[in-house]
Amino acid sequence: MRIYCESAALRKWLRNLCIERRIELLHFPYDRDSHTNKATTAAIPSEAQIRDLNLPISELPGTLVDYCGSEHLHEIVGILGSQNRRDALHVDTALKNRCSAFVTCDNGILAQKARLETAIGIRFFHPDTDQDELEQFVAMGCGAD
Repeated sequence: MRIYCESAALRKWLRNLCIERRIELLHFPYDRDSHTNKATTAAIPSEAQIRDLNLPISELPGTLVDYCGSEHLHEIVGILGSQNRRDALHVDTALKNRCSAFVTCDNGILAQKARLETAIGIRFFHPDTDQDELEQFVAMGCGAD
């Protein structure tokens, strides 16, 4: 099962799920301070601009041709607001990379989780308050893979 995890949401228990090979954690560092390689795989990004690609060129996943938004990007931006473009890119990246879940501490994203779940079919979790729920979700094997 693939799970998109924003860097601020990465917790030891998530890394342990990854190490146990129960999940694959994906992430893309759209923000300069969000680069992490602890138990995460660089996801192929959504409609990123050059200033969003905070990795050395040799570490960028896929090719630049792959860096386009999904068919749901406009809807995601509509839900999160155009002022939250990078949040929308994170969510769309999770969708493009066939993630079943999205782990975040971002209140703006979590405030819209019901609308996002309905629109794109990805479940949203907070790493501190939803740990049991996410572990149950993983145990049930719910996912796109």
